[in-house]
Amino acid sequence: MEKIVELILNCGGTVILAALFVYMFLEDRKELKEEKDNNTKVLKELSISNSNIAESLNLLKTSIDTNTTEYRQHDERAIAQFNSIDKHLTRIEEKLNK
Repeated sequence: MEKIVELILNCGGTVILAALFVYMFLEDRKELKEEKDNNTKVLKELSISNSNIAESLNLLKTSIDTNTTEYRQHDERAIAQFNSIDKHLTRIEEKLNK
């Protein structure tokens, strides 16, 4: 302890600055490591989230495709039925006009 005090008195500010530099360097490394770990966790969560979003969009696309197909089939059936009704109305008009 006595040697440390003597060293500080002789070299004074230089030793204190060197010690502070080493201390701050080590603390910054710890903080950077923690920040890197936090960033890694955030990136993993984002990756999972992106996968979930992609899966949801695929399900939505499949649902839209299915609905579009059902609507087309419905429209085709409705057109066929309207054509059939139109033919029957034409026959009825012909019979009424005779």
